[in-house]
Amino acid sequence: MKVCQTLRITKFLISLCFFASLLFSCASTKRIEGADISPVYITNVKKFYLLPPECIETPVDDLQLLIGSFGKNSFRIQAYIQADTTGIFLSLFNDFGTGMGELVYSGDKVVFKSSVFPKAMEPEYIVSDLQFAYYRADMLEESLKSIDLDFTVDQSAEGIEKRRIMNGKKCIEEVTKTSETIKIVNYLRGYEYNLQEVSE
Repeated sequence: MKVCQTLRITKFLISLCFFASLLFSCASTKRIEGADISPVYITNVKKFYLLPPECIETPVDDLQLLIGSFGKNSFRIQAYIQADTTGIFLSLFNDFGTGMGELVYSGDKVVFKSSVFPKAMEPEYIVSDLQFAYYRADMLEESLKSIDLDFTVDQSAEGIEKRRIMNGKKCIEEVTKTSETIKIVNYLRGYEYNLQEVSE
């Protein structure tokens, strides 16, 4: 049984590595002064840099269940996320509570340490998707507008917020937020994942 579970976890890790390496989202078109951060390609040709931590709209300090898929691959993992005006901290765990990696974004650099993820994986893409969900809509709109992309926000009477990155009439990515969940769908890259608060 343990061998099967280990193989299943390994398969999830491989899927997650492939998935995470293809994450594309929002950032600023201007490099933060003094920062050592690679640009993020939101499309194949349009790139910009991560927004500074002070642009956060909704501070986060939660253990969340992350369920994602890319093509036929899927994974389920726990993620502790802490995000505020000092930056973003992300710690990943498997179902057994074993640490799989830690990511830190401080505004001037992004550091990702993991014994299971490939060193070539660019953590800026993970941070960018988190910024789409948690950072100020006006800051995201301004950054995207400067590279001819639109950022729209729709709020329903039920409290459901939908954020979209539009390239003309084509939706590149959509973030759906409720009080307890966040769903991110990247139509251009063909991936999606859900973040849900873990009950104590």
